[in-house]
Amino acid sequence: MSSQLSVAQVLASLEEQMRFHREREAEHAAQEAFHRDQRAIHAAEYETVARHYEAFKASAAAAAEMAARSGVPSPPPEVPAAPLKIQLPSRLVARAVAEMPADGTFTPTTIASEVNRRYSRELRKPIDSRLASTALRRLMDQRMIRLVQKGTAHREAVYARR
Repeated sequence: MSSQLSVAQVLASLEEQMRFHREREAEHAAQEAFHRDQRAIHAAEYETVARHYEAFKASAAAAAEMAARSGVPSPPPEVPAAPLKIQLPSRLVARAVAEMPADGTFTPTTIASEVNRRYSRELRKPIDSRLASTALRRLMDQRMIRLVQKGTAHREAVYARR
């Protein structure tokens, strides 16, 4: 089989193999230089991180010791305040309306949420917007507030102070 190849073919094949292996050698030399640089970068970063880790570990241990020996007494538990005298919801609605800004408008829902927020200790149970609406209509009949926009089945009435 080797006798069938001419000298020119053998030389061409050997030159092709030499070129291929020379390219591979150059490629791996470039990769080796790149990897050497990357190794140096990562080694330097490792040293920096290791120093910060050790410093943080030492300061965290000292901080944990300081926290463990804290001489600050814990605050006494909160005692819930005693409920005040139970008031009629309509009176609380009137009080909330009196505290509303004079130029502002309000709806039964906003009044109900304000009464529940401000006077929760004076109520047996939270009031809803229907109860607030009834109280507001009565205040309107007494001319303490005025109707700005009439309510419908799908929209609340809007009131304002006089």
